Order: sequence, then C-alpha cells, then structure tokens
Amino acid sequence: MNRLQKFVERGAFGEGPGRAAYVLDPTKLPNPSRGFEWHVVSDFMPGEAILAEPRLKPVFEAALKDGCAVLARAPEA
Repeated sequence: MNRLQKFVERGAFGEGPGRAAYVLDPTKLPNPSRGFEWHVVSDFMPGEAILAEPRLKPVFEAALKDGCAVLARAPEA
C-alpha cells in the first residue's frame, strides 16, 4: 500500500497508547516497546490529521523521506 499509515503501540490488555509511528511500508516499523504490539489505525486520514495538528508536518516529511517516523507518545485522537 502506497499511502501514509499510522500505527500505535498497545499492550496485550489494552494498555497504551504507547508510541505512534507513521509509515509508508509497515515492514519499516521498529520493534515495539516491551509488552506492546503495533496496531494499525484503520481510520487514519493524513490530510485531516495535518489540518488538525500542523505540528505533524515535519513528522510526515520524515516518514515520507525515511519510510518511518516514530513519536515518543501517540497524539490524542
């Protein structure tokens, strides 16, 4: 799939969110934090996200350039 996707870390019992990752290719995801797994945010729309939170622009640029950009904590939806 050739579009920017968002993943968040969640624990086995729903704890989280942990980090957030923006990727073009899910194989570029780093290993999740201990006790967490990456979960795709299926309703993520990059255009809406950047309009709502312009500070994501450099994050999206990094994801497009490097294939993946990870934030220390998932932004609140």
